[in-house]
Amino acid sequence: MDKPKSSGAVAVAYVLSAVALLGWLILLPGLTSLDSSDAAGNAMAQAFTALQVIIVWILLAIVVLLCWAKGRMPAWAGLAALLLVPGSCIAAFGALDLLSHPNVPPFAWPVLAIAAPAPLIVAFCLWAITPPLRARLPEKPVSIGVWGAVLAVSLSVVAMQGARDAVLAKNEAALAAWRAEVAATPADAPLWQWTRLLGRGFYEEDQVIETIRKLDRRQADAEAMLKRGDFPLADLSRFDLDPTSAVCAGAKAELQAEVAPLVAARPQARPYADVADKADAAVAAMTWLVGYGCAVDAESLAWQAMAEGYRDPGWPIHELADLRDPKALGRTLRDSPEKFSQLGPQARLWAWLSFADRPETRDAAIAGARQAPGRNDDAVQMLEDKNWGPGIFVLIAAIPSLDLDATPRLCAAALAHVREDDLDKVYRPTADDPRPYSELLERLGAGEPLAALQWLAAHGCDAETELGEAEQVVRAYQDSPERQAMLASLAALHRR
Repeated sequence: MDKPKSSGAVAVAYVLSAVALLGWLILLPGLTSLDSSDAAGNAMAQAFTALQVIIVWILLAIVVLLCWAKGRMPAWAGLAALLLVPGSCIAAFGALDLLSHPNVPPFAWPVLAIAAPAPLIVAFCLWAITPPLRARLPEKPVSIGVWGAVLAVSLSVVAMQGARDAVLAKNEAALAAWRAEVAATPADAPLWQWTRLLGRGFYEEDQVIETIRKLDRRQADAEAMLKRGDFPLADLSRFDLDPTSAVCAGAKAELQAEVAPLVAARPQARPYADVADKADAAVAAMTWLVGYGCAVDAESLAWQAMAEGYRDPGWPIHELADLRDPKALGRTLRDSPEKFSQLGPQARLWAWLSFADRPETRDAAIAGARQAPGRNDDAVQMLEDKNWGPGIFVLIAAIPSLDLDATPRLCAAALAHVREDDLDKVYRPTADDPRPYSELLERLGAGEPLAALQWLAAHGCDAETELGEAEQVVRAYQDSPERQAMLASLAALHRR
């Protein structure tokens, strides 16, 4: 016979069950994205999810106790509940740990250990406290079914953790074997011996890349590999190669040879994912080639035609088409060559200035920048675009040496930078905190903004406001011959 029950207790049980299920529904979406951010973001997401698990399981425990006290369930089922509610919570935390690395087996399967118990426990408790449900559903099958399922999904975490440990052990063994291969490879080994060590997914591959970039024979070996057709195209941009005509011709031939076997026998019969990795490697290689002036129109057309023979190729189609844009040809040489030796007459101002902060190339970079076509427009573009970052400071330092025209736009943009990013932000000593004038120059970058300001004012820019502010800043520091000379220079530049 049913125990007498309080209607208030039943209502509380229903309300807490609803709250627990609501918390469970809020918890579920985040379980598959615990590693989708950076380290700090992942740590916050995992901590927040763990807190949600605690809250949900506390609510489940309260509901179970309330239904055990006010409802009706077999004694052994009550004991199972007292053991399996906290046990399933422990399993849920084990599942969270596994889900923090979902790209390793058992992948997303641990979600079951968190998703399944809550609705099962709530359903059992509502059955125990609701007479009509107990009348329709016999207690033995319900109790065995619910708690057996909770036990099964909780124990599955142990098996999944074992699978994870086995995979990690296998990966560690593979990494150790790979490290041994690296250590056994002679420092002057040909490039093809080094490239065999790449593409295995080890995070230490960057060390091999660095070794390759220092290999004296890498250029000749790369050209030989491209001629043979066994060069890893995905790595074409990683080895610090010179984009010679031999590299261009060899890469184009290898691109044509690699695309031919990939052409689908029956159009749209297979998904693009079947060839995505090889296509991505080809796109990366062609992007590098085009950037360094090697046209790949025929090759990009061949790869695009191949990709269109598969289902849902997506964005790569547009990337391949963009490679045939005449503006793309030589863009890297114009905008951001990797080596100073690759700069040429068509290089943009910012390409030259990217080497102007290196002592060994500074003078040559400034000389090249002084001859760069469109340097005035480039300078204005850099000054007006706040995304150039440190490049702006290099430009400000170089302004007196670049033979620029002091156009209204250049004046406005350069003066705004000097005022807002230098003069307004530099520290101004107080009377009880005297500082030497040399410290001001250090804070301003060896006085470079002041030199740029003087050049701008001397070449017709309306710099009255900036000159006045510069004088105030200079006077805030202790007197010295250099300070006096700067004040005199600034005063001479004021409009009369």
